Amino acid sequence: MKLDHINLTVHDVVEAASFLKKHFAFVDVFDDNTPEITALRVPGGMAVLLMKGSGAAYPKMFHIGFDLETKDAVNAHYERLIQAGIVTDAPDSGWGSWTFNFKCPGGNFIIEVACTDS
Repeated sequence: MKLDHINLTVHDVVEAASFLKKHFAFVDVFDDNTPEITALRVPGGMAVLLMKGSGAAYPKMFHIGFDLETKDAVNAHYERLIQAGIVTDAPDSGWGSWTFNFKCPGGNFIIEVACTDS
């Protein structure tokens, strides 16, 4: 059995989807995505459904995570997001990884970008 998809409630489906496509290589799963619901997928990965809603409250520690191979790759991704005005807190070591996190534009969930800190 494999995990097929997750569903995230966001306040702006179009903004969140555009961000994930631009900065994390997501692609549309279907041609009929709408401002109310969009299905995305990282090539070769599981689907993420974004559904418009208000008042969704994720637990404090809830996040979605992206693993990169090296610290340099994490730092480069961080620099691109700094240039886009998305993130503010610099990467640092924690829980055995080199990592940074930020709130997804258009959504109310946290994204983590990390690699093993070795």
